[in-house]
Amino acid sequence: MLFSGKPKYLYITILWVVLSCTNQILGQSKPSETHYYDPGNANRTAAEWEPAKGTMITWPLCIPYKLVIELSKDNHLYTLVDNEKDKKQAKIWYAKWGIDSAKTTFITAPQGIDVWWTRDWGPSAVFTPEGKLHLGDGKYIYATPESGLECDDTLRFLYTDKNNNIIKTEIEDNATLPIGKTLDIPILDLPFITTGGNVMTDGLGTAFSSCIILNENRYFNVSESRFFKLNDSLSGYKNYHILSNFEQRGIQHIDCLMKLLDEERILVAEPPKDHELYPIYEDIVENELKTLRTIYGRPYEILRLKTGRYRKNLLAAYTNSIIVNKTIYVPLFNIRDDSIALQTWKEVMPGYTIKGFTFVLDEEPVMSEQMKNNYSSGYGWTFGDALHCRTRAIWDPEMLYITVKRLPSEIQSADTPKVYTTIIDYSKKGLVVASPQLFWRIKGDNKWNTQIFQSEGNGIHFNTSFPINTGETTVEYYISASSKSGKTETMPRTAPQGFYSVNIKM
Repeated sequence: MLFSGKPKYLYITILWVVLSCTNQILGQSKPSETHYYDPGNANRTAAEWEPAKGTMITWPLCIPYKLVIELSKDNHLYTLVDNEKDKKQAKIWYAKWGIDSAKTTFITAPQGIDVWWTRDWGPSAVFTPEGKLHLGDGKYIYATPESGLECDDTLRFLYTDKNNNIIKTEIEDNATLPIGKTLDIPILDLPFITTGGNVMTDGLGTAFSSCIILNENRYFNVSESRFFKLNDSLSGYKNYHILSNFEQRGIQHIDCLMKLLDEERILVAEPPKDHELYPIYEDIVENELKTLRTIYGRPYEILRLKTGRYRKNLLAAYTNSIIVNKTIYVPLFNIRDDSIALQTWKEVMPGYTIKGFTFVLDEEPVMSEQMKNNYSSGYGWTFGDALHCRTRAIWDPEMLYITVKRLPSEIQSADTPKVYTTIIDYSKKGLVVASPQLFWRIKGDNKWNTQIFQSEGNGIHFNTSFPINTGETTVEYYISASSKSGKTETMPRTAPQGFYSVNIKM
């Protein structure tokens, strides 16, 4: 089943289902309600909010030095360098900025013209059914192409020579190998285009991309059917949602349109109503995203992030932020909407530390000449290339992974609902006794009550009846689990500062 010549704003959902050992494409099929995530015998690609060891960047820098300092304070900092000279220079500057050398790792890897876009060429985190982490190494042969709104629009490439031949980016494509060697993580070859800024996943086998990704793969001689089959078998994406392109002309990377906040919530940019892209964004929200269902069979909760203008009519890319453990790093554009964006992030992600960063190139103590030449405006963030594009998490190979089927936002007091959770201990040490637990309280109380989950018997699925027998009220709750590896995780990850809520009605 091929897709070409798609009219503007037409929505395509591709759902891969294994039936009698044969992959079949179903259009706009809505998954039935289920209680658990079942990995089965499939790979699982990690979502952005899952436990990470730290963040990968490049040297010479392509991000503000103040962001580098914060990344090193909050987690581990992985820096890609091309040679010993650059490594020595980076160490000197890191020492000046007070960065703890014990919290930094340098990785020597080849650097080409696109190296700072670690999001696009960098590796994903793919867990095998045996629980082993691999670095997913997609193809990055052609410098990021751009197109118009049509899904089969002619691709234009960022870098060409004087004869208009495309300058390839095999250097970046080969960089994942030394990363894996340095980190002692095996490589999983992904023989298709899977540009990181245009691939978003819930960690549960669902992916989102704008439709330019199909066009890029066609150019790479990977058909739509093969693209989806490879994503199913290698990345573990059983559900692949292909959305409309959203820029009049651009790279169409989905991280500039929206952000998955967790398994069931999507934060979508909202342009000013008088902006030419406003009806395009709204059409995607109303006719595409709102028709989708989560892995638990429910509509996604769609939240909005107002996106103001900068440099006359360009849109500030506030969704192009990165979530690393319990901190969210947000690009700012020196406009009044910056404060609104930061406040929105705080409201939709309670308990997270929100940090914003401007990027005036003249204020940076060290910056590559290539950066200065590429960003002639003097500002380092753009509407299609900001903070998320230039950073990439290094996930924890032994993470304690939790996903929760939350209660509906409202239930009846006569009901006896259950909370369901799937927990995978990738350390393979096993959960401690009396783990996992449900923590809950009536809104307004300070003390949390606890209740132990019951196992379904397979070691990863747990449930508990919600222990409330009261009249109309609001209950707050979260889940905690501990592994014999010494790790404790919660969902939401910022609990108890962040928690779920349910309104109980008479």
